[in-house]
Amino acid sequence: MESTDRVTLRWSELFHSLQGEGPSAGTPAHFLRLQGCDVGCRWCDTKYTWSPDGGTAGTYEDARARLHALGAAPLIVITGGEPLTHPGIASLVERALADWERVEIETSGVVPPPVRHERLYYNHSPKLPSVTDRSADTWRHAAAFAADPNTTFKIVVGDDPDTGDMLRLVRTHDLPRNRIMLMPEGLTDAALHERAVALAELCKREGLRLSPRLHVWLWGARRGV
Repeated sequence: MESTDRVTLRWSELFHSLQGEGPSAGTPAHFLRLQGCDVGCRWCDTKYTWSPDGGTAGTYEDARARLHALGAAPLIVITGGEPLTHPGIASLVERALADWERVEIETSGVVPPPVRHERLYYNHSPKLPSVTDRSADTWRHAAAFAADPNTTFKIVVGDDPDTGDMLRLVRTHDLPRNRIMLMPEGLTDAALHERAVALAELCKREGLRLSPRLHVWLWGARRGV
């Protein structure tokens, strides 16, 4: 496998914050947001990551030094963009596992998990049909993610028909319900609150979990948080 020292990464931003979503919400974390995504979600709040030619080029060592200079954190979140389509992702993950206690990857799931490790956690966020024409691609490898016990399925739910589509797809792919987190779609407190209240009732009824968006509630929909 090619050493990450010789692989050029392209990142959109590096920052230190709290993990705002998923099973580690509230945990201090370093964020490595990689550049490049062609999933095309209509509500995407990081469209500045879509172009594979954008962002900043550097080595893993560059990124690690900049992140550690921002402060300590036990967790690194590798996000995007779509990190699993980034060149050198397997090498990047292996190096990150040596430098952080916990590594999380935020992915749409358009490709299957390339690496497994007891301290590596995937937050698989397959997209509903209302969100992108590539919805089916993001569910294609659901079985591979389900086979990894460290994967959480974090599904963003907006207005109807999202709820019905989510329940249908969860049943079709036989996802483990104890590893599903529903997250309200929205970029304002009002939108998040309204949808979170509705999702809370759904979670109680269906035996699912609810994911917050702490960074939006704390700091608003802006970069670097």
